[in-house]
Amino acid sequence: MTSSFFWVARMILMGEYAMDQVPFPEVFLHGLIYGKSYWRNVEGGGIAYLSDAERREYEQGKPIPKDVQCKWEKMSKSKGNIIDPLEIIDDYGTDATRMALCASATQSREIDLDRRRFEEFRNFTNKVWNGARFVFMNLDGEAPLTVQEFEQGLNESILGLEDRWILSKMNFTIQSVNDKLGGYLFDQAALEAYDFFWKEFCSYYLEIAKPVLFGKVGTPAERKNKQKLLVIILCQAMRLIHPMAPFITEELFQLLKQRFEGIKLNPSIDPYTTEAIQALLAEACIVAPYPKVVRASDLNPVIEESFDLVGKVVYTIRNIRGEMKLQPGVATAVHIVGTPSDPHLKMISDHRHIIAALVKTTGIEIHHSDPNLGFSSTGVLDGMKISIPLPDELLQQEKIRLAKEKERLEISIEKMKVQLSNPEFVGNAPPQLVEKHKLQLDQAERALAEVSKKLS
Repeated sequence: MTSSFFWVARMILMGEYAMDQVPFPEVFLHGLIYGKSYWRNVEGGGIAYLSDAERREYEQGKPIPKDVQCKWEKMSKSKGNIIDPLEIIDDYGTDATRMALCASATQSREIDLDRRRFEEFRNFTNKVWNGARFVFMNLDGEAPLTVQEFEQGLNESILGLEDRWILSKMNFTIQSVNDKLGGYLFDQAALEAYDFFWKEFCSYYLEIAKPVLFGKVGTPAERKNKQKLLVIILCQAMRLIHPMAPFITEELFQLLKQRFEGIKLNPSIDPYTTEAIQALLAEACIVAPYPKVVRASDLNPVIEESFDLVGKVVYTIRNIRGEMKLQPGVATAVHIVGTPSDPHLKMISDHRHIIAALVKTTGIEIHHSDPNLGFSSTGVLDGMKISIPLPDELLQQEKIRLAKEKERLEISIEKMKVQLSNPEFVGNAPPQLVEKHKLQLDQAERALAEVSKKLS
């Protein structure tokens, strides 16, 4: 149980006195929750605390004006920094409230809490629902996954890098969350479950799986495998998150049970499908077995390192696109240059489909020497050079922009030269100002040379 020290001490003493036994064997004591107080100074030397409506605006991100001061303080009705859990539940939902509080139960003596924390976890519960809905949608359609097909288990011989990576991440997260819960590190357990579902399952795995699920790449057998993996991971994730967010996870677990009604356990299949079926045979998520590491040998740092390399390439490509100010919907060619003996280059070449699923490309080309790409932007990663040429539809726009920039620089340079060639200006102006103009002229001339080079 969790409570304050003095309440616990009183209950232990009274329990032993009245019942001749300690009322509870273990107690979790956490820091005191602080709220943020907002006030204005008033004439005469006093302060006036802000109304609840105005305080709520600042808690939700509205810029704080200069005449308003704030700080974290112990909750007090007179200071107006009380957080009413019933009000928070009405605004953000019970699951978001529970998970926000769980994720805030750190080992520190002071826990700073305001509405932005609850809003963050309301967004997470929305993500859980939408991620699960995507899974359900892709279990049906033109090639639905039947109960009988799921009972046959995974075809582990055709698992791709992304499949083995998500299984490794899932096992690692399960192991870590169990360890954290066992050590009463509730905040770390909640955040690790959060990161796995949002950052790894939704942001990476689902995006990589989409082309296969939509029939754009891969074989029918690979599509079935992906569907089965989605069920396995969703079933694990709902039970993993259930102690922190019991209502949405129970609802989704029941929908999963209905989808696979009548399922039977086949003892000769893989351990992941076996574990999922055993969970789905339980009456409810709350009484289903809590996830444990399914197969320790799948905790594979080599697989995770290989996938992380692909992730770094994706990150580099996104950075280059950002520097080029390309819209997310604009597809570009990607050229990766490296030495033939570089194992990283071979890894990237073998898993180009993962990169193509995560960034908008017209194709990914591997080279052993620099290709002639014309106008392009480049990034470097682990000895490899990643280049993106400017798309044809944007090339003419860039030429127009560069021509205007060249004209502006030429006019500016001409004005600065006229000024610096004027003896009266050079003789009468402060030396620092003259030196500043010379520096600006030098910078403008170098910028003009760069623009001219790009135009050519």
